[in-house]
Amino acid sequence: MSESLRAYIAARGLDEVLVLNELQDHGVISDNAVSVADVGNGGAAIAFLEKRDQRALRAREVVRRAA
Repeated sequence: MSESLRAYIAARGLDEVLVLNELQDHGVISDNAVSVADVGNGGAAIAFLEKRDQRALRAREVVRRAA
């Protein structure tokens, strides 16, 4: 299922690290996940991301790149 999450992230142009941090911050995935391959339930992760405002993730990415 992590391949689906990887495809979801790529299709939306999101940063993998920021997505993982967002999922960890909200308890969707384990803090032990350091890459998308470590995510056990990609379906739950995608469902969570679908409910979130992805503009916020993109804004964080812009700030991260500027720093």
